[in-house]
Amino acid sequence: MTASGAGTPQETGPPGCSGMPSSAGIASVTDDLRTILAALTGRDELLHIPPGTPLFGEAVALDSLTGTLLLREIQRRYAVDVAGEDLNLDSLATLATLASYVANRATPPGRR
Repeated sequence: MTASGAGTPQETGPPGCSGMPSSAGIASVTDDLRTILAALTGRDELLHIPPGTPLFGEAVALDSLTGTLLLREIQRRYAVDVAGEDLNLDSLATLATLASYVANRATPPGRR
């Protein structure tokens, strides 16, 4: 700890995670996920969905095939195996939960 009482950042996420991502990192992942969803579904309106939008609700209406394609693209872009790591798939509840999950676990491009 320093004299100001501030110490080095502690790991705040799950094991293997380097702490909380910055809000800019989550925002970037959120934007990427919107782009992926729009491309997979052919629905440009998904480029503008709010972060709290349920992925399996009426607005996005993911089905099993589109969900699988989304997870494959996340694994390709971010080296995060959502289905392999989140067995209950709780991270797929909303766009925000998925973006946070991916941002917390993403491998920097130089380490893939």
